[in-house]
Amino acid sequence: MKPWPEFVPRLVATDIDGTILPHGGTVSARTRAALQQYTERGVDVVMVTGRPPRWLPPVVEATGLTGPVIAANGAIVVDAQSLEPIEISAISPERVSEAIDRFTAALPDAAFAVETPGDLRIGPGFERARTSAPREGLTPTGPPVTLVRSTEELVDGEDIIKIMVLSPASDPDEMLETGRGEAGHVVSVTRSGVGRPLLELGPHGVTKASTLAAYARARNIDRADAVAFGDMPNDVEMLRWAGHSFAMHGGHGEALAAAQYLAPPVQEDGVAQVLETLLAPRPMLR
Repeated sequence: MKPWPEFVPRLVATDIDGTILPHGGTVSARTRAALQQYTERGVDVVMVTGRPPRWLPPVVEATGLTGPVIAANGAIVVDAQSLEPIEISAISPERVSEAIDRFTAALPDAAFAVETPGDLRIGPGFERARTSAPREGLTPTGPPVTLVRSTEELVDGEDIIKIMVLSPASDPDEMLETGRGEAGHVVSVTRSGVGRPLLELGPHGVTKASTLAAYARARNIDRADAVAFGDMPNDVEMLRWAGHSFAMHGGHGEALAAAQYLAPPVQEDGVAQVLETLLAPRPMLR
């Protein structure tokens, strides 16, 4: 990894879990202060996350950030305070059904759930496996959940922004490779959970990077003026897009390979350390 760059960004894009929020923990006062220092200077600070909108309020409160949040791996942009959608990229019902059929054939134990802008719909077998896993930090205790009895019920309803595929018998990285091969031409296939055999499927061609790039274009911000932080496969495209990108120490190998620089671990406020350094006064050359 190269030495950290000397520049002040116009856009700071950061993942949440494993990046500014330790797994099972909270956002530190140091990280909150670093993010706020940039917003006070007029820099765009945008959270870019795999989380659905319903999981955002505790993080918004902890960071104090306002404005748009790119959620569900780029499939939806919402206002941080109201959670009102600004832009939605839904998966078509035909592609939802095709993706589920493909994963059902490839992974016999696969269970499915879908996220909409407002709720989570859980198919047969998903709930038992979901509740057995440890929870991330700063998550609501009672999100809206609808239990359905069939795939037909699962795909029927409002806009679907994410499909989740859980396969308890699978290795997470092997499952990701299988998913990309089986359905990568139908939906975007990625994962963000540490050690969990859970894939996240989104609209084909929509990633954190594609939505972040559109955000930057609308504000006349060049990618060279952007810095991005992430730690998992769902951050890879964003890390490749940004002119300056940092993977978190201890992050997934795909994120480490995609980023230009290495940030200290999230447990040591790695994002805050980088942001503080970028704004630190430097001695003038004589």
